[in-house]
Amino acid sequence: MSIELGQLAIQPASGKPVPPEWISTNRARLCREALMSLGLDAFEYTDYSTGHYGKTRSAGITLRFVSLMNGQSVYAVFNADLTRQRNTAKAKAGAPLPKGQFRIGKRSHFYKFWMGTGLPFPRRLSAIHDYMGKLRNVLLTGSLAGDRVDAGSLVPVSLSAEQFRKAVLPDNSRTRSGQLPDNIRTNVPDKEMAIDHEPQGLQTIPTTCASNHENKLIRKDEYKTFPYTPIPTPKTPQDQSVDEWLDAYGSA
Repeated sequence: MSIELGQLAIQPASGKPVPPEWISTNRARLCREALMSLGLDAFEYTDYSTGHYGKTRSAGITLRFVSLMNGQSVYAVFNADLTRQRNTAKAKAGAPLPKGQFRIGKRSHFYKFWMGTGLPFPRRLSAIHDYMGKLRNVLLTGSLAGDRVDAGSLVPVSLSAEQFRKAVLPDNSRTRSGQLPDNIRTNVPDKEMAIDHEPQGLQTIPTTCASNHENKLIRKDEYKTFPYTPIPTPKTPQDQSVDEWLDAYGSA
């Protein structure tokens, strides 16, 4: 698992594609756990608007986001042109564009920002407003002052597979069962023996925000008895393959 260009990327060892429904359901939770463990925040795009801002009434677009960690609403403003570039059958050059439409150039900050996300770009720059919804799939980060994000610092989040693994798998995971306590029973019944508690599932990282209401992946300890057979050594999270880890996450 990793976060590439702001999007969750999963490459199971089996080589089989991960169902889009699974990614859609677990994306926010997995990314939130990894980023919180590293002390990082990220922004999710919600919507945009156009208008004229400041004392000079400069034309531009406002992109709005929410913090993945605490749900805070933040925004970033980019310069843009809100007038027509050429004459059409409906309006002349210089006339205001319809609500929600805007024009940008290839030297603009917004163009550079969009190209940095890796998202597809329309053939005509004037049609970019039709593609804005694609930003909802990209986690972003940037310099925040109050509730405003510096537009020039806004970039997709990146997290390597190694960083992701260390973030979501606790360092103090249970070690393999190899050493027995000194006071363990030496006499085993003829046909039955007691089994150690089943290994605990991965637990979500606690938070103080609304996301901490998600279900914790903890299995109840149970005692079972059955005819004596060799007991396989349980795997720690670090020893599990991506597919096994995903199975444990998806079945919880």
